[in-house]
Amino acid sequence: MRKMIPQRIYVCDDSIDGIFTAIYQAWSSRYGHANIKIEEKYDSGNYSNYELFSEYIPVTTDYAVAVKVAESIQAKISEEAYQMVYHTALSNYQGKADLIYRFLILGFAMGPKIVQHLSNEVVNQVFVLNRKVNNEVHHLLGFIRFTEQENKILTSVIHPQNNVLSLVVPHFADRLPQERFIIIDGNRNMAALHAPGKQWVMIESDEITENIEQEVSCKEAEYQELWKAFFSSIAIVERRNYKLQRNNLPLHFRKDMTEFTPANARSNHSIDRK
Repeated sequence: MRKMIPQRIYVCDDSIDGIFTAIYQAWSSRYGHANIKIEEKYDSGNYSNYELFSEYIPVTTDYAVAVKVAESIQAKISEEAYQMVYHTALSNYQGKADLIYRFLILGFAMGPKIVQHLSNEVVNQVFVLNRKVNNEVHHLLGFIRFTEQENKILTSVIHPQNNVLSLVVPHFADRLPQERFIIIDGNRNMAALHAPGKQWVMIESDEITENIEQEVSCKEAEYQELWKAFFSSIAIVERRNYKLQRNNLPLHFRKDMTEFTPANARSNHSIDRK
């Protein structure tokens, strides 16, 4: 009787560097792709599911190794394939680490044409996740509202479904180079900080939202009331189409937008600075 080979499950951080490190270790093990699974951690380090008769291998993220994997994808497959993989890693899809692993197995075998092989279930799923992430970024670039604090720092809190903060910040760093601003991902306790003449940086903290100054400038408060008044005045009651509104502006974006926030709902108001 043929001896059954136990499955190996490499458990990594939920980050592009963690996933790439796990893929490198799995590939280097030569244990056989069919006998390997890669799983990212969820909910403060917990695994999504424990599987019987499987060997769990914790993976420590190695940035240098992750860079090697990224460079291999760009050189041996394509830049487009790398971007698709990167955006998939930023998605909120549970199981994305193993999906990326399967995509790269195909990609290193097929080369650049892998991105056009949409009839394959793995490739199609990566394509769909990539598109969802891009769509959310596109929406956020139009819907983000900044608040000017008394200390003249612009702040914005967003609640994206996917981990897209790193894709959103460059847009505003390019358009507001002389401004100090902070964009906070309220779903992940992450923030991007920008200062004039410096490269923007990302930080993580459980206290980010709590530590943001809540006092807005007097001029800022006036702007917000003017913006709300304008938004209300241009609406034609008889022509309101709520279904079309929801298609063009999904509901989950609205809690972070001045137009849809009651004046007394929060002390931190916003101004449009796209």
